[in-house]
Amino acid sequence: MPFMPAPLWKKNLYILWIAQFIAMIAMSACLPFLPLYVRELGVSGLKEAQQWSGLIMAAPFLFSVITAPIWGALGDKYGRKLMVVRAIIGLAVAMALMGFAQNVWQLLLLRIFQGAVSGFIASTLAFVSATTPPRRAGYAIGLLQSTLSAGNIVGALVGGVLSDVIGMRNVFFFVGAMCLISSVIVIAYVVEERVAISERKPSSSVRANFLFAWNTPSLRNILFLIIAAQSAIVFVSPVMPFYLEYLGAPKEYLSTLTGLIVGIVGVFSVIFAPYWGRRNDRKGHVKTLRVAALAVGISTILQSFVPSYEYLFGLRAIIGIFTAAIIPTLYTAFSKNTPTDNRSGMMGLASSASLLGNLMSPSLSGWIASHAGMRWCFAIAGAIMLVVSFSTGKEQTK
Repeated sequence: MPFMPAPLWKKNLYILWIAQFIAMIAMSACLPFLPLYVRELGVSGLKEAQQWSGLIMAAPFLFSVITAPIWGALGDKYGRKLMVVRAIIGLAVAMALMGFAQNVWQLLLLRIFQGAVSGFIASTLAFVSATTPPRRAGYAIGLLQSTLSAGNIVGALVGGVLSDVIGMRNVFFFVGAMCLISSVIVIAYVVEERVAISERKPSSSVRANFLFAWNTPSLRNILFLIIAAQSAIVFVSPVMPFYLEYLGAPKEYLSTLTGLIVGIVGVFSVIFAPYWGRRNDRKGHVKTLRVAALAVGISTILQSFVPSYEYLFGLRAIIGIFTAAIIPTLYTAFSKNTPTDNRSGMMGLASSASLLGNLMSPSLSGWIASHAGMRWCFAIAGAIMLVVSFSTGKEQTK
């Protein structure tokens, strides 16, 4: 049998997987330890540090919620590869500058700047969603989203070790360099069909895309589920280092243990992401989402009852297995119900919904932790995910 070259959409998918994996390693190298960086910048009190950590975590999403649909619509008009390159270079600049922050206010402003100029994950999602055949959308989106978990595995572990050995500031410079490497890979190897761009119908505006999604019940419902699910997934991120410390984790290894706790979710997410993606292509999203959200919700609530940090590892493994299904499943369902010509802009709305969950959740988590206690953060996050499970409606995907 003669050798059959892979189709262009698959080549681009694999290249973007590599590029996004590198970018996620870079981002994850510092994200789990931002709460500790807040302390390094002079915020010493526990309650104040928890509140600032929530704000710092949420800051990039303040502008990303607005800009993601705009970048998506521009991608439909001027080219999706251009948006991917713009996003990763913007991320590189923003992350490197954070290494020079002298106080927590400067860090907050730089995180806001990151959200305004970046959006790399949203841009790659838009590219893949718009160029992949609908019958393979579940596989492609699931595989691409697995980079979030894979990057978290390596990035959290590398960042934990580096921050303990060379200091947090140098980790930010490492992040910037890794993002630049990712941009070079995209520029050199991703190919966007120019004929397809020139023949594309006039793209819809952000307002038109929003109205279309809002007036389509299946799309509107999926957007709300994305917001809720993403909120639950990231709800405990700002308090995790403090929770490990509270549960008796050794202070001298706190960064490394935080990396391990984050990384174990990633390990199981990477292993199971292809399975969930193929399942979505065969059977649709409803049952998958119900089961996965239920498992994550229960496991998250159980984290609020553990007597010591060692018990978290098993629960985090279960969360990793089923978290791999939730957001990719929702993205796939949304993509299959959007018009091809403005799919990049529409997927920008889906990304914006995810970013909105990221924006609301950490700030609320930091406030709850400082006023009611950290265990309540896990209970509330789990309850939100249970709502997602019980709210998943009748199958409506095409």
